[in-house]
Amino acid sequence: MENQIVEEISLKELIEILIKRKKLIVIITVTAIFISALLSFVILKPIYEAETIIMISNINDDVSKNSLNNVEDMLDTLSKYPTMNTETFKHLIKNPAIIGKTIEDLNLEDEYTIDSLAEKITIETVNNTNLIKIKMTNEDPEKAASIVNKISENFIQVISKNIKDRITLSSEYIKTQIEREKKYYDEALKEQKELLSQPKSASELSLELDGKLVKITEYKNQLYDLYIRKSALESAINTSETVPSKGSSIVLNKQTGNIIIDDSTKILRIELAEVESTIEKTNEVIKSLQKEIEELQVELQEKKQLEEIVNQKVELAKQSYESFVKKYEELRVTESVEIGKNSITVISEAYPPSKPIKPNKAINLAVGTVLGLMAGVFAALFIEYWVATDTKRGKYSGSLSTGVGEENIN
Repeated sequence: MENQIVEEISLKELIEILIKRKKLIVIITVTAIFISALLSFVILKPIYEAETIIMISNINDDVSKNSLNNVEDMLDTLSKYPTMNTETFKHLIKNPAIIGKTIEDLNLEDEYTIDSLAEKITIETVNNTNLIKIKMTNEDPEKAASIVNKISENFIQVISKNIKDRITLSSEYIKTQIEREKKYYDEALKEQKELLSQPKSASELSLELDGKLVKITEYKNQLYDLYIRKSALESAINTSETVPSKGSSIVLNKQTGNIIIDDSTKILRIELAEVESTIEKTNEVIKSLQKEIEELQVELQEKKQLEEIVNQKVELAKQSYESFVKKYEELRVTESVEIGKNSITVISEAYPPSKPIKPNKAINLAVGTVLGLMAGVFAALFIEYWVATDTKRGKYSGSLSTGVGEENIN
């Protein structure tokens, strides 16, 4: 005889077993439903979820890039709050300072620690928006709503305080720097005033140089005329020496004022000597003027460079001073405005929810029913299998005993 008994159960036999053990299945199913209902309605406490939605705006507007100089760029950098996106704010909401202040404000020290309360808070960002959801689960719906609202309130206050503190520090630094820039500006103005009060400023030297240039031009024109006159006299003398003189003439000596009688050649020679003497003196005057002009040009160039340096220094000191004053006034206005409250807006406050999110009684009852049916069916099949196995074993044992007795009789 085989040691194992192979049994095949048809669908009909399976249905008959289930019908036969239907009471057991019903009892187990009802028990499972009862246990599920007991857990859902009596043992498990309802859990409520409160939710608030806040909208994040960009704290820093783009500043003008057409700054006067690097000073304004530096001041803009000082006065700007670090750019933060939605993800940054999402992580800041669970900041220990915010959670701790919430616990303190609502007197939750006996109920929560900073870590335990942070675990109860859920932060979600709405896709492709600047909206953030702050959620809180609690057995008390009113407490859940009050905690969520207090967290959003403290978050706005902390962000506003951080921004205000940063602006205050920048304002104090700029205020101190204004005094220094004012000192530099006053020193530059004093230096400019002293330079302008000195004799022969650049403008005076320029006028003097223009006058000498006009004068040397006149002398050069005069010299040009003298050379023409000299050439004419030399030609006249040459002609007079080749042509015989017809007599003497009366000549007035311009230098002595005496009247002398001389011939034409001598008169021409005297006049030529006068012209040559005038040419020589004119050349000397021109050389002297050229030297003076060169010295004036050098002096004027040095003066212009010095005045340009001083004027540039004054202008830069003025721009720096005005930039600091302007930025200080802007920071004063910014400091008086609640930037955090204007940049973070509560779109929807949390209200005590009327329906709990846990336990889900309908799902729990459905799960209990399914599990009860499965357990009932399993129990029915197991019992039937156990009974059938015992019966088979009993019959096999009886047959084996009968066979042994007959052999002994024979």
